[in-house]
Amino acid sequence: LGASARAGNLAGAHRVRPRSVGRLHGDETLVVVDDLITTGASLAEAARALRAAGLAVRGAAVIAATSRR
Repeated sequence: LGASARAGNLAGAHRVRPRSVGRLHGDETLVVVDDLITTGASLAEAARALRAAGLAVRGAAVIAATSRR
């Protein structure tokens, strides 16, 4: 899939459980971690879900990346 198709495929795929939000305080630094970045759709969706739950995402970390075509 291309980047826009992957993003559409993942839209709404992640959510944060309310009890998990209760364990966090407003001052934590959250970093989204992924093993492989291809288009960034997974990272973007994870960050969206965290922000929708009222959490602040400060960055992302990945182990490897595919080459851009």
